Amino acid sequence: MHVLGTTKVRNCCVFHWRQVEASRVRIVSLRMYHCDPCVRELDQMAKLQRVVLNGSVRMDRVRELLFQKRAELQDRWDRQLRAAAEAGFPLDHATSNLLPQLLDATAEALQKRFRLPAAGMPAPAAGGRRAAVQGSLLADFLFDAVLEHDPSLSDEEQRRLADSLAHAAMEVLVRQQLESELDRRRRDGDRFTRLGHQLRNSMTAAQLALGLLRQRGEMQDSRAVRLLEDSLARLRAGLEDTFLDELLTQGGLRLSRIKLDRMAAEARGDTETEARERGVHLVLGEPSHAEFSGDTRLMRPAVRAMVRVALDLSRRGATVRVQCAKRREAARLAVVVDRCRKRPGGRLASVSGLALVRRAARVHGGDVKVRGIPGDGCALTMELPLTPEP
Repeated sequence: MHVLGTTKVRNCCVFHWRQVEASRVRIVSLRMYHCDPCVRELDQMAKLQRVVLNGSVRMDRVRELLFQKRAELQDRWDRQLRAAAEAGFPLDHATSNLLPQLLDATAEALQKRFRLPAAGMPAPAAGGRRAAVQGSLLADFLFDAVLEHDPSLSDEEQRRLADSLAHAAMEVLVRQQLESELDRRRRDGDRFTRLGHQLRNSMTAAQLALGLLRQRGEMQDSRAVRLLEDSLARLRAGLEDTFLDELLTQGGLRLSRIKLDRMAAEARGDTETEARERGVHLVLGEPSHAEFSGDTRLMRPAVRAMVRVALDLSRRGATVRVQCAKRREAARLAVVVDRCRKRPGGRLASVSGLALVRRAARVHGGDVKVRGIPGDGCALTMELPLTPEP
């Protein structure tokens, strides 16, 4: 039977020891977190007393066993994953490929658990090695701290404690890594968002300048000019679409009550200068008091983009009417243009800018429609449910 105890050196490090009752030799365990001065002083004490310093136990036999049983362990692990899937707890298919990596890492840890990343090691492997060393140090420190306060723990209790500490260390380290990665992505996202807004403003200025040049007759209508207009429109729409993706990946919709009349009035104010430069009369219809539940981060740029698309479709001297209405279970925004630019065959000009509007509407459970009206007019309509489905 073994007697367990602790020894404190230099009022600093605590060392755990065990001793067979019938023996006078005390075996002291060394850990990586013990400081060098305390280890040197304990080594001096060991030379004068019957003390044996025990750093680690050789595990070559275990390493050889894992190597020999590798194929058998992989087969058993695959069968266990299939059983878990049949029981209603399916795991990712990549989980099957984790066992060989775990066996390789275990073999290295059994040989030497605390080792720094080798020079030239790939960044993921080096990061994993540092996290493993950090987790082992934390787990060993807490394990010895518990034994220091209660040396009478049974072997089964010590094993459960070690398993729980290893589990907790993995959970804490992975969570810390993911939080750091999310924080880094958030900073990068903010930086790219600012850049994206600058690019979007530049695209808007380029579209306005192109429109003015055509109105003044300084740029003749040609296939190259139309391609340039379409390219600018698609690039701007792509930026808006990217902003929408970024918002949706930051936690989904943030619903609040939105007054559609007020949002339409803001969109009119934001685009009034652009409409004046294009020679288009922009009119806001009578208030409808239509309200719905939506995410203002998405709907405000979507309504503004919808008005801008209408301006892009308008001929000089046209009238664009923005009208809100409330239906039974939906709020409706209609933007009507009395004189639209149309291509040969009566087709409308490019409406690629509606990509953002259509996505924002569908995320809220609604939709966007574009249709021609008698004469040379066209209408853009967005209908949204009063309350999106969860």
